[in-house]
Amino acid sequence: MACADQELGANKLDNYIARLSNTAEIDIVESAPVARILAPQLLETSSSEPADSLSLIDFLSLSGCELQVNIARRNTSMGRTASPSQRLILDLEFLRLAPACIELLDAEDDADIADVLRQQSDARLAFLKQRIFTAILDGPEWRDFWEQPATLGRYPETASGDAAQSLWVLSQRVLRFSNRTWSAEDEDIEPLLASIRANAGGQLLTAALLQASALDQANHILNTAHEQGRYCQNGKRTDVGTISKTIVTKFFAADIQAWSAQVSQRHYEIQTALSALESALTDVAPAAYRSWMEKRDAVLQQLYTGPREHVHTVQRALDNC
Repeated sequence: MACADQELGANKLDNYIARLSNTAEIDIVESAPVARILAPQLLETSSSEPADSLSLIDFLSLSGCELQVNIARRNTSMGRTASPSQRLILDLEFLRLAPACIELLDAEDDADIADVLRQQSDARLAFLKQRIFTAILDGPEWRDFWEQPATLGRYPETASGDAAQSLWVLSQRVLRFSNRTWSAEDEDIEPLLASIRANAGGQLLTAALLQASALDQANHILNTAHEQGRYCQNGKRTDVGTISKTIVTKFFAADIQAWSAQVSQRHYEIQTALSALESALTDVAPAAYRSWMEKRDAVLQQLYTGPREHVHTVQRALDNC
């Protein structure tokens, strides 16, 4: 019971539905459990991934280039089994350091090795967006961000803005990666990925689905009572209609809509960053991911459309005697 008391949004919605139901003597339609919309787990590798083609002699010839350390790390056992995000970091560093090394090799008449580095740079640059997508939008942190909790507790009162802020910073870095304007500081993305593991997106999805289900139940009660003439008789509002109007004013307009507005504010906080991040990578996103995006966005849009549609239902049922 104590846990149930902490379900802020669910309790507000249940209380509102129960009052409408009891007043109009219309049974509450049982709703399905809140659905789960899981981010797709895609392939983490691609057959087009560039392969290293530097021999030991070539590697030794890079003495004096910062790039040599990058290649050394890549060829360790840890480098060969690195996570997608770590491989992205290595590629970003490679692309940033390669031009200076190529220039040095050209000056020292090591044209063959310089050409190898150019080929490696071109291959990594061509694959960069796919690497970014795999590391971020197909990474475990992104799935955790969208993981729906079993309960919401006192959300959104207890929600933190840290994940939203990290998502914004991450989206700006991805834009710089895509535009080839990043710095060495931008390459340290793993703290940002760790920060978005908090399921800010999943909480939003759960809240949106919870609200949509509850308002569907409330709409059913209002529509059914209206059709049965319980709110209006002989062109006048009945006592049931008057009490129901008060319930709507007190428990929907002044209570649920305040909660819903707070939830919508959480969506607003991530929406711009989310759009920027995914738009930058749309051309490499597989069909499964784009399909999930559409389904997810349709659910989140209900945060705004659900209350508006409920207001229209209230007006039709209670204001047209």
